Amino acid sequence: MLPRSTYSFALVLLLFLAGSPWVVRAQAIYEEAVVDVGNVGVTVTNAGFFGKANVRNNPTGPPSFEFPLNSGIEHLFESGLWVGAIRSDGVVTVRTAAITASGGYSPGSSGYEVAQATSIFQRSSLPSSDAFTKQAVSHLDLVSSFEDTSAVLPGTSLPMPDPGGRLGMSVDVASYAWNFPFTESFVILHFDIVNISPAAWDSVYVGMFHDLVVRNINTTTDTGGNFFNKGGLGYIDSLTTTYAFNAGGQEETINTYGSIAILGAEWRDPATGRYRFFHPAVADEYLAEGKTAPAVNPRWWLFGGGTDDESRPTSDEERYRRMATRYPNPANYGSQAEYVSARDAWFNRLRTDGTRSTGNWIGLTPMGPFPTVLPGDTLKVTFALVAAPKPEEFQGQAGKPIDTPEAQSLLVNNLAWARRTYAGEDNNFNGRLDPEEDVNGNGVLDRYLIPEPPASPGVRVEFERDAAGESIVALYWDRAAERSRDPVTGKLDFEGYRVYRSNPGDDRGGNILDKATLIAQYDEAGNRTGFNNGFTEVELVEPRFFEADTTAYWYRFEARNLKRGWQYLFTVTAIDEGDPDAGLESFESSRVANAVRVFPGTPSSEDGELEVGVYPNPYRVNAAWDGGTSRTRKLNFTNLPPRAEIRIYTLAGEIVKTLDHESDSYRGDTRWYDNFSAEGRIQSGGEHSWDLLSENGLSLAGGLYLFTVKNLESGRVQRGKFVIIK
Repeated sequence: MLPRSTYSFALVLLLFLAGSPWVVRAQAIYEEAVVDVGNVGVTVTNAGFFGKANVRNNPTGPPSFEFPLNSGIEHLFESGLWVGAIRSDGVVTVRTAAITASGGYSPGSSGYEVAQATSIFQRSSLPSSDAFTKQAVSHLDLVSSFEDTSAVLPGTSLPMPDPGGRLGMSVDVASYAWNFPFTESFVILHFDIVNISPAAWDSVYVGMFHDLVVRNINTTTDTGGNFFNKGGLGYIDSLTTTYAFNAGGQEETINTYGSIAILGAEWRDPATGRYRFFHPAVADEYLAEGKTAPAVNPRWWLFGGGTDDESRPTSDEERYRRMATRYPNPANYGSQAEYVSARDAWFNRLRTDGTRSTGNWIGLTPMGPFPTVLPGDTLKVTFALVAAPKPEEFQGQAGKPIDTPEAQSLLVNNLAWARRTYAGEDNNFNGRLDPEEDVNGNGVLDRYLIPEPPASPGVRVEFERDAAGESIVALYWDRAAERSRDPVTGKLDFEGYRVYRSNPGDDRGGNILDKATLIAQYDEAGNRTGFNNGFTEVELVEPRFFEADTTAYWYRFEARNLKRGWQYLFTVTAIDEGDPDAGLESFESSRVANAVRVFPGTPSSEDGELEVGVYPNPYRVNAAWDGGTSRTRKLNFTNLPPRAEIRIYTLAGEIVKTLDHESDSYRGDTRWYDNFSAEGRIQSGGEHSWDLLSENGLSLAGGLYLFTVKNLESGRVQRGKFVIIK
């Protein structure tokens, strides 16, 4: 699966030759791309920053850091890489890919101190992907480069900010994402930071600047500063993770966490010439050698106002000091008890400020100090963007301000999977390949090596009629999962299939995927896994093919008794056999990869002879499927011809609204679909939704209305009426 799109500014190419011998010759245009292969949507760029600061004002555009995917719940309003060091000339410098700016990125603006060096390149480990390559790490890799040495922004005449602060670095960045159930809640960001200057960098810190804000951009009515000041914040020391949650927002939403975690790093030790693991987990090793222990120093400052450490850092010296010093600083307290009291009070303030609408904090999660990075050396640092819902007992308005270990349990689980994915064979997280850890026998510590479930089946949805003429939804899927081989065990361990479906109204909560429940399972007979019911009920004698689709579909499942006009989510997963002797449960493929939203209804009336209608009729304002605003209402016309013109009139004959219907292309065109559905949804073809707004966007008064439906092929016109009750 590829990102839904790639976005580029229309900049011309430019090759800038600067006087310094360590200048990178950048010649790429600025690009953005979206990671959406799992259950998170993240915008990445080739200029060192991530997210979209304007997503609040453009909720139908690409996501910033959205979870669950297509829910409208955002968790980030831009983040960027910071690299701080002491240069050989004694200058303290911090190179920033993003800073605190209300409008986010602006080409050439202060604080955006790196320039794109290459375009974004896509790779995928999925054989079904157009970007498939054996060099891919994940189901979707997005790879690019940037540097801090250009004098002007490539493609423009805009000077790069702060040329005197150059480190002389080139950075290769890759985002990794998978759609396994245990990996689909995070995106990993890996940076190879290369010293291309002629001198060493000393006491290096690397961090992610971030504006973590959790709000549902579809349902909130807060604007301006009120949108950003409801946040609760915190830090999980054992997982080196900064997190945020919606502590004070009043909008309809599910309660979630968004976080940025430091997974680990590697640097080349000049004493041995070999790369070493760098993380607080191995602090004792560094202390034993007389080195400063690796540390993470989470920091926050107010977007506006504040004094001292609560104000924005505006100089490189101040930015570096904050990267290098934890707050509160233990050195400022006379005893450990005093420090612990001050620390607890600080984190309690961060956790609760949002309940008082004073939580507009900007954050930084840095790690260091790396003792030195020599010319030509590469510093390898890995972060992750990780999201999670709060457990069911912490949902609803009352659960918003709660931030306890119990409320964090699902976040901690997802963080643990992000760390395990990064660690690969490094089971004890010490950065070395210890005995019994080399599962593939190649003598190398392999990261991103995890057990995998079978591949996701390829699914197709068709609207069909049974022998009695009743409309049904038929799910077809292929046999791709049955050829899956686990990369760790090397076994073909396919076991069976599971079919999930949501219920009417589940879309209103914003997390329709997790609401989908198991409605059927078919698995191998004669073993100790699953139901042992076989595949006879759904397996076809011969594969089914469809026009313009070369996939061979071997299975068919019928969904009956679905309510017209409601949205259902279907997904088909594959499971492996697990290991009953070892107590290992079956691994299941992604519930996101082939999830499809289906709107049951009448297929288009090919001959145009079926009687057109409208439902619900009478329409009562705030019908069961409506959203909470006047622009998220929905009334459906049914039994429409393939091409039709629908007109709605008052009793006086005044045209209220004209709708054009094309059954082949219609996928829903009202605000309701923007708020509660997603791209790729499937409509029956013979139905069309209307939001009960006039041509001028005004809500209609209650009363009796007339409508006509003109068949644009035959010219036949049908008439009807409906009632709006307010």
